[in-house]
Amino acid sequence: MMQALSSAVAGLDGEQTAMNVIGNNIANVNTTGFKSSSVDFTTLLSQVLSAGSSPVVSTAGAATLGGTNPMAVGLGVGIGSINQNMAQGPLQQTGNPLDIAIQGNGFLSLQGAQGTVYSRDGGLEIDANGNLVQASTGALVTGWQPPSPYYSTSTVNSGWTATTTNTPAPITIPQTIGTGSSAQQISSVAIGTDGTITATYEGANGTSTQAVVGTIAIGTFPNQNGLVAVAGTSYVPGPNSGKVTYSVAGTSGAGALAVGALEQSNVDISQELTNMIVAERSYQVDAKVITTADTMLQSLIGIQ
Repeated sequence: MMQALSSAVAGLDGEQTAMNVIGNNIANVNTTGFKSSSVDFTTLLSQVLSAGSSPVVSTAGAATLGGTNPMAVGLGVGIGSINQNMAQGPLQQTGNPLDIAIQGNGFLSLQGAQGTVYSRDGGLEIDANGNLVQASTGALVTGWQPPSPYYSTSTVNSGWTATTTNTPAPITIPQTIGTGSSAQQISSVAIGTDGTITATYEGANGTSTQAVVGTIAIGTFPNQNGLVAVAGTSYVPGPNSGKVTYSVAGTSGAGALAVGALEQSNVDISQELTNMIVAERSYQVDAKVITTADTMLQSLIGIQ
C-alpha cells in the first residue's frame, strides 16, 4: 500500500514538472527565436518479485515443464529528459533591414553580461557607439571585420572576405570614413544573406561610397540539443553540445540569412493545449490513487 502512495506522489511530481514546461512554452509563444521543450518520462526502480524460470527439458530433448516469466512491481515514474525542440520556427517579415533570421542550423554569437552566448533572435540595431547589438538585450554581435578599411574613401573593401579561423569579435560600424574635406557620414547599413555588412557613406559635396565593414559570424554545434538555455532566449555550450564552429552564413552547415525577417517561436499552441489536458488528467488520476490507497489503509487500520 505504501508503494502505491509513493508511486502516485512520484507521478504528481512528474506531471507538475510537465505542466511547468508546458506553461513556459505557452508563455513564450510570441517570443522571437524561442525553442519549445518537451518532457520524457521514465520508470523508476522496479521491485522484482520473481526472476522467472527457463523451461525444463529432459535428457531426451522433450519439454517436461514450461518456463515462467519474471514478475516485478514498478516504484513510480521520474523525469527521463527535458528535450529542446530546435526545429525551425516560422519567419515573419518585418521590413527592417537590420533584422535577420537564420534559415537552417546555427546561432548568432553574442557577447554580453553572461559572456559569450548564442541566440536565434536576429532583431539587431546599431547603438550610439556604432556597435551592432541585439536589440532585445544589448548584447554585442560578433563577427569579422577588415583590419583597417575606413580611413580612405578610395578603398571600399569589395574584395575582402572574412577569415573564419580567427575568433569572432564584436562588430563596430564606423560612422565616418575619410578625413578633412573628403570625410563622409554613414547614411545606411545593409546585411546580405551571407552576413556581409555593407555601409553606405555620403559626403557634404554629394559623393557616396559603399564599404564592406564586416561579416556576421554564425556558430554551429555538433549537438545543438545539448546547449543550456539561459535568459534572453540565449544558450551557452553544455557538456554534451560539443565545441562551437564559426563560419559564414550559408557555408559549412550554417544556414543562410533571411534579411528583413525574424524567426518566431516554434511553439505549437494546439499541441501544447493537448499536452496540458493530458498532464492535468494524469495528475488527477495520480491524486485518485492516493485517496484510494488512503481509504484502503483506513479499512486495514479498522480491522479488529
